[in-house]
Amino acid sequence: MKTLKIYIVLLSTAFIGFACNPIEDESLRKKYFENAGAPISVEELNAALSVTQLIPNSDDKVEGDQYVVVDNKRSDIGGTWHVGTSTGEKIFGTDHDTIIYTSNGTFEIYYVGVSANQMVRSKSFMVEVTNCFDVYDQILSGAANKSDITAKKTWRLAEGNQVVYNGQYGNWKDTPDFGPGFNIWDDPGVPEDMHEQTVVFEFNGHRIVTYSGSGDVISEGNWAYTHENPDGVTGELITSIPLPGQDISWNSFSGVTTPYWILRISDSELVLCFPSTYNKPPDEEDWDIDAAYFFFVPAE
Repeated sequence: MKTLKIYIVLLSTAFIGFACNPIEDESLRKKYFENAGAPISVEELNAALSVTQLIPNSDDKVEGDQYVVVDNKRSDIGGTWHVGTSTGEKIFGTDHDTIIYTSNGTFEIYYVGVSANQMVRSKSFMVEVTNCFDVYDQILSGAANKSDITAKKTWRLAEGNQVVYNGQYGNWKDTPDFGPGFNIWDDPGVPEDMHEQTVVFEFNGHRIVTYSGSGDVISEGNWAYTHENPDGVTGELITSIPLPGQDISWNSFSGVTTPYWILRISDSELVLCFPSTYNKPPDEEDWDIDAAYFFFVPAE
């Protein structure tokens, strides 16, 4: 029995040695790396790609040119689609997909493929989106419909000293109509010049600009939104620039990766939360985590 066990060990060792044979590794390296051949040309890659807007716009339908289909007919050329949006580039690792835009504008799409162990970038496909319109577009920018491309709406912080404050996470779950200072942990004090700042949401291209009280531009970028409701919020406001009051918050703004949660939104009020975490651990209570709160009203 002891001898049999020794034979088994020897056979296992021989099998492992065969599986890791460096000669075979060298053969694979030569086949796929050293002798991979010439990569696909840009022209060949372009011919294999298509970016199409298949749904026509219609006044009585929500769906339209915001639905963009990307397709790579050469599945042997793996790679990624790089899709421009109003808040930055997004990457899709798929041959075929449907991109649904949430804001109007002109956007760049291109494909980066891997061929013969080399990166090959396609031409830029430009798409123009004109059909987006949502109740949040109407509320935030004041647009009456999707053709109201010059629409813009100005917002400012509400009056009062606790319209920006750091407080307990989850205040909106305690009472939906909570006001400034509810479950407050820190009142940073809103300086007068911050009360004079305004933020303008433009419908065309979803442009956003913040201004000082004297009318000087503080920063400008783009905005978007979702109707996602993590932890029971109403939606998400995604901006590429911080809103007035952000610089007195405990929590740091890092661009579109840190959206504001929409707690209340109407023609006359916008209440936002900036949480210290977007994924609350299940064993944590609301009073163990903080968030910043912002109360905005129309400026005109």
